[in-house]
Amino acid sequence: MDLQKEIEKLKNGINIPEEIELLYKWIEKNGFVEARDGLIETPKGMVGDPAVFQYGRINVDYEFSPEITFTTSAHKGLNYWFDLPEITDEISSRLVPFAESGFDGSRLAFWLDDNNVLRFVHMGSGSASTLCCIIANDEKEFLSLLSIGYGQLGDVCDFSLSPEEIADGEEIKINYSFVDWLEKTFSIKRPSNAANIIKETPDIGDEDTIDEFCLWCNKQFRQ
Repeated sequence: MDLQKEIEKLKNGINIPEEIELLYKWIEKNGFVEARDGLIETPKGMVGDPAVFQYGRINVDYEFSPEITFTTSAHKGLNYWFDLPEITDEISSRLVPFAESGFDGSRLAFWLDDNNVLRFVHMGSGSASTLCCIIANDEKEFLSLLSIGYGQLGDVCDFSLSPEEIADGEEIKINYSFVDWLEKTFSIKRPSNAANIIKETPDIGDEDTIDEFCLWCNKQFRQ
């Protein structure tokens, strides 16, 4: 889909895993893509960002989990997240935001670690969520995480709990056609929780952590 073309413009030499490309194709095939700009109608006219971006989801119904929207618009304002006037070469060569996580401005990104291995990371907005960590060590772990059905990843305090346990009786809506597709295509079975996927859950700026991404971010912030 067009979202793949947008990713191509941003990836800066980072090789996007085939599994993620297949995910984008599945999203397009199922009609879960829309294009919209960032304009808002006000009494004084339209204001906001006129740029049009593609947005893809696991389900077009926003009541379904996970609350993740695949879009390169997540790349906008990346320098502000690091409190920098502009993005450095170190950041642009290793970090590519590719999705929004929730409604608070949190992002998901591809990140190359010090060994040039692609990881999947969560970048909390700094307001509602401060989660800053590796959320998957490879593409299959990431797809497994999506299948679990957590709402907003940044809201989860304990990844050893299932979405059903966190909801405490409230209905969790999951697109089981996506879960079935993962099993048929990649032999990925939906885990009950993410305890074996997300090991560390540091906040932005934490120094008392072994999470490589969080520690790398600490070095990139304005000193």
